[in-house]
Amino acid sequence: MAGLFSIIESAKKGIHSSRIGLEVTSHNVSNANTPGYTRQRVELSSSDVLSSKLGMINPGVKVVGIKQIRDIFIEGEIRKTLNSLGNHSVEREIFSRIETIINEPSEVGLGRLIEKFFNAFDDLAKNPEDRALRVTVVQSAKALSQRFNDIFNSMLGMKKDILSEMDAKVKNLNEIIAEIGKLNREAVNLYNSGAETNDIKDKINQKLNELSKLVDFVASFDESGAVKINAGGVTIVNREQVKKIEMKFFDGKVKLISTDDGIEAKLNSGEIFMLQNSFNDLIPDVIEGFDRLALNLIKKINDIHRLGYGINGATGLDFFVGTGSGSIQVNKAILENPNKIATSIDGNPGDNQVALAIAGLRKDENITNFYNSIVSDIGLRSKISSDNENLQKMILNQLESQRDSASGVSIDEEMLNMIKFQKMFEASARVIQSVNEMIDTILSMVR
Repeated sequence: MAGLFSIIESAKKGIHSSRIGLEVTSHNVSNANTPGYTRQRVELSSSDVLSSKLGMINPGVKVVGIKQIRDIFIEGEIRKTLNSLGNHSVEREIFSRIETIINEPSEVGLGRLIEKFFNAFDDLAKNPEDRALRVTVVQSAKALSQRFNDIFNSMLGMKKDILSEMDAKVKNLNEIIAEIGKLNREAVNLYNSGAETNDIKDKINQKLNELSKLVDFVASFDESGAVKINAGGVTIVNREQVKKIEMKFFDGKVKLISTDDGIEAKLNSGEIFMLQNSFNDLIPDVIEGFDRLALNLIKKINDIHRLGYGINGATGLDFFVGTGSGSIQVNKAILENPNKIATSIDGNPGDNQVALAIAGLRKDENITNFYNSIVSDIGLRSKISSDNENLQKMILNQLESQRDSASGVSIDEEMLNMIKFQKMFEASARVIQSVNEMIDTILSMVR
């Protein structure tokens, strides 16, 4: 009789194991389209062998765990690619905005306005006393200086927009950090209670993917599945403990500071890094380039113009005033009286040496060629960032396909598992039924 009851116990374990297998299969099927879900598999093992007078007895099967089918390497590569993609996406967007502001090539672009300005002086050199040509010079100079001003102001406006975007991204960063801290607490509590933490691990991994777009970081996991995260030299998450990050200004530059200990997070990539880099360096460098161009234009034209005479004999007059792209303007005296535009080197009405010299500045490398180099550099960097963004998208698609093939749910495979566990359940039940009939037979024999 004892042997028969041991068979029932073994079959009961088979029913228990097949039930858990069906539960895991059902869970997989239910989450087949859940973003970030990792396929799970029940791990079965034979129970420990027991010794008896009749020999060795195997008391059946046992569930040793529910394992996630995941590739840690691919998941790490996905996070790296998401980080790089976020970096290049923001970079491409920044350069796209800069190109829109510069608006080249076009009739209202700075390059065309510089050309029109020198053409106006060239025409004036042919007839220095023509009032209409002098007005044309003034109007072309006004349009040129206004375009410089517009580019400068647009760049400042862009910096303001970037700061607003960065503020929103940092708030999102802090929200994700807080959510990861809560998930870590849940993972630790479940682990300590002996429960499975697979679903919590999936949620943590999903949050890490969201975090990857924003900042570069190093993550390490403990046995419960809770994660420790270091970003830019700051441990922003350590189990349930989190550190909030905020923006602060130092010497006109924005830095990311941990509010708990005042440590600066020095990022290397990601959306927040690129916004920070654009505000601190990229946009100021572009503005500095246009300032140099405007200053060269102001200085070289004024150096020549001060030597000449206008129709009314005026001399020593600057044509432009200002110190850069944001302040360049046509001298008010010339705006009010175009006759003060210097064209003659000796004061003779028909002399045009000053006008010709100013028109000749179109060949100066520090003006036209320098501007072309600015535009070319921006265009090239925009193209590179766009190509890098497309490359990272392609790599991400390939990695996600590899992840899905390894960790995604296959409905066909789950249906086979369902049939397998169903048959296991039915067979174990039949064993119990058969043993029960045998026990009834034995009991009827002893009555």
